[in-house]
Amino acid sequence: MSALGRSPSVAPPSRRRRWLPRVVAAAVTAVVVGGAAAVAVSTPAAAATVDTSAWYVLVNRNSGKALDVYNLATNDGARIVQWSRNNGNQQQWQFVDSGGGYYRLRSRLSGKVLDVYNWSTANGANIVQWTDGNQANQQFRLADSDSGYVRLINRNSNKVVEVQGASTADGGSIVQ
Repeated sequence: MSALGRSPSVAPPSRRRRWLPRVVAAAVTAVVVGGAAAVAVSTPAAAATVDTSAWYVLVNRNSGKALDVYNLATNDGARIVQWSRNNGNQQQWQFVDSGGGYYRLRSRLSGKVLDVYNWSTANGANIVQWTDGNQANQQFRLADSDSGYVRLINRNSNKVVEVQGASTADGGSIVQ
């Protein structure tokens, strides 16, 4: 069951949409914050191009919506969803180097990182935020896709982060 109490709808494999953020490109913009001003930076995307001092807004290729901490939550286990882009702290993420090409994605709002809940390796497992323990279920690598997009792949499960059921609605759950 999904966090909304309904069974997840799963599209056939040929119709599923993956979470394909662009890193520092037109669809995903690095929000570099200095003082009170935020400056959008646009450079070519590549999986190896990550500025660990920058804050990123990650935008889903299919929906055009941003990765978001639901309802401005700061607790462990809070839902991660997609939401219309507003560049708020709940939509800003910093890549923290874990070594070996893996990163943790830290929320600017809560200071917590993306986490595959309960170390699941199942398809459709929820992505939540959790206190940073630098564990394999909190580590992601970037893999290039076409047109300058990248995929986020979890170290523990080797599964890709995506929006459940290829939803294009605000509040669509983020899963693997």
